[in-house]
Amino acid sequence: MRAMLTKADQWLIGILLFLSVTGIGFSAYAFPSGNRQSAEIWVDGALLKTVPLKEGYRQEIRIGGEVRYDIIQVEGTRIRVREADCPEQICVLTGWIDKAPQQIVCLPYRIVIKVVSAAQPEIDAIVR
Repeated sequence: MRAMLTKADQWLIGILLFLSVTGIGFSAYAFPSGNRQSAEIWVDGALLKTVPLKEGYRQEIRIGGEVRYDIIQVEGTRIRVREADCPEQICVLTGWIDKAPQQIVCLPYRIVIKVVSAAQPEIDAIVR
């Protein structure tokens, strides 16, 4: 014997389906998990600052004093060491980074800049 749905049951199922789809759509719009990235600036193994990497965000951060300094520039979704007085300038020559898990390292002054993301990193290869 087949159970028949009443008109009220059909309305209830329709309303619940509508609310479910609307809730999923709202949560995907309001709380995107996609490309939220930030940069962590570490000095001597301690986290100095975390800066967001997002469109429209700009900041310059000076680490150090008149000598032994790095100037870090954040522009939108990317970050770099703009200027440093270290001898080799490897941190400056690294240029812009914008994807996790890229890093910039200034060995003489023990500064590490890491791009971190909530999203899974893209894997090029796995070596065993």
